[in-house]
Amino acid sequence: MKWTIHLALLLLLLHLLLLILINIIFSCSPKAENVQRNNNSNISFTSAPNEENDGDLGSSDSEDIDNFADCKFDDGTYSATVDYNNSETGYSATYTLDVDVQDCQVIQINFPNDGYLDDDHISYANISDDGSASVVGEDGKTYQIQIDN
Repeated sequence: MKWTIHLALLLLLLHLLLLILINIIFSCSPKAENVQRNNNSNISFTSAPNEENDGDLGSSDSEDIDNFADCKFDDGTYSATVDYNNSETGYSATYTLDVDVQDCQVIQINFPNDGYLDDDHISYANISDDGSASVVGEDGKTYQIQIDN
């Protein structure tokens, strides 16, 4: 009788260990690693200007020039709510970050750890009168920006 109790306790212990192992495996998915890596990274994304990309930085249409004159946002840095979405992984999150504005466009997203996304990683986005902008990044990443007033 004692050996059956010991066997039952041993099986119960093995089941618990298996559940803990499964929980650890699923909690360490690539999505969790990416979030951890992004939140703890001290990497700054910088680039040297190159002539190939200069034409992609903004439109020279006269309509866009008129929009700059009517823009409610002066050139500078603004606090903004940034809704991030990665369509490849399904991960999304909302952050409060600083964004740099130039000629009524979001040109850079800044992170608290001194990292940033510039024209090497995102496209410039026009800012609407209400302070919203849709920025497209690399690999299907999007950043819905709302400048805080």
